[in-house]
Amino acid sequence: MSTVFAGVWSSPSFVSNVREDELDTIKGLFVKWGAKYGRNLVRSQYRDMKVRVKPSANIPAEAVARVEAVSDWPEKAVTALAERSIFEGFVAPGQEDPFDLSGVLDANRFDLELPQAIDSTYTHSCAFITTANGDVASGEPAVLVMAREALWSVATWDKRRRQIDAAMSITDTDDAGQPTRVDVFLPHVVLSMMRRPSGSWVADRRDNPLGEVPVEALAYKPSLDRPFGRSRISRAVMNATDRALMAIVRGEIGSDFYALPRMYALGVAEDAFSKGKWRAAVDSWFAISKDEDGDTPNVGQFPQMTTQPLNDHYRTIATQFSGATGVPVSNLGIVTDNPPSAEALYADDRRIVSTATAQNRVFGSALKRVAQRVVRLRDGGDVTPELAQLNVAWANPAFTSPATSAAALSQLASVFPWLGESTVALEFAGFSQAEITRLMTDKSRYDARALTRALSNVGASNADAGRGSAPSGVDSGDDARV
Repeated sequence: MSTVFAGVWSSPSFVSNVREDELDTIKGLFVKWGAKYGRNLVRSQYRDMKVRVKPSANIPAEAVARVEAVSDWPEKAVTALAERSIFEGFVAPGQEDPFDLSGVLDANRFDLELPQAIDSTYTHSCAFITTANGDVASGEPAVLVMAREALWSVATWDKRRRQIDAAMSITDTDDAGQPTRVDVFLPHVVLSMMRRPSGSWVADRRDNPLGEVPVEALAYKPSLDRPFGRSRISRAVMNATDRALMAIVRGEIGSDFYALPRMYALGVAEDAFSKGKWRAAVDSWFAISKDEDGDTPNVGQFPQMTTQPLNDHYRTIATQFSGATGVPVSNLGIVTDNPPSAEALYADDRRIVSTATAQNRVFGSALKRVAQRVVRLRDGGDVTPELAQLNVAWANPAFTSPATSAAALSQLASVFPWLGESTVALEFAGFSQAEITRLMTDKSRYDARALTRALSNVGASNADAGRGSAPSGVDSGDDARV
């Protein structure tokens, strides 16, 4: 889809096959989306490292144009936290794959969709996951689960019911950036709208059997006044990024002066700097003539400047960015002379780990409702007590060494001996869900072989005992006859 600034077009004034009250809701969603689009687009530009250096009165435009300053700090603010949310699957008491959800998730490539949705959440403050009946005849899964980014989607929040009461997602635009296909989700119906070449809109209606909007929001740090959360690329992050870009430009210009010492000349002719002072400063050869009185010019050199203050300023900005995001300074390209200790690394990592742990709970609540809708669309009915016990399993957001995990697990197993027989111990040790499945399969095979050997040994022992003892009154060397 084309990325243009919204607002050059208006919401549909009429859509065929849509009721009047539904059209009012659609218009409101279009207005809200247009109001949010510009700011979301700016955050996307910071995320994709497409922002330019802000103008400065102290630096000539020609000098800024020579430096291609790029900063990946906003991306680090997003990915450093997003990579801590590793979805392991849905779990329930006594069930490894409750309600056979793995097949539906695999059909929707959920293992790829969810990380992208989480990345988009941290960029724009939220992302949306929609659940609907799929068109099986066209190759879609029976239950279609899709992630939608907030740049092209919008929703309204019902505070009393604590859920979305209407949502809209733009799925296609023309070359001018105007929407041509739009999905609208309402409690009783799902509308697939299409704009014809003439400019008129037509909608395809599909009943919504759930009785609620089949859209769930993944939000970063939602609050009572901001149920759709807030962006990781905050004003503080954007401000620090702008100052870091300017620091990079100043550093590049300063390095030129460091390589070429600054000179001064007294008593020179008027045309000595006809090519410009900047050109004169960087020329390898610079010839000047005597002044109009015939006096020889006096040429000297200023003390050579150092870039250390500029480096210290850049480091200060990085520290402020780290304080605003929780991203360790070492992840921002700041290298210290003395490598940090293990305790220092743990302290730097603790804040973002605690944020990821809290955020996984927020995501888990939303994903639980997504899974419940999948089961209800596939099997029919309402939320059963068993379905209400569904939960989400996440990998440990803390990156610990295998030796540290093994030592901690050994101490826990000494207190809880049965812990060693649980798959939770394998998760604690840092194994992925796929590795745990393989390990448990190998364990089952080993147990089966061990049981077979044990039964064989018992049979051999019984046979040896039968041959070694004869019935009373019968010689073991003679045949026993009746």
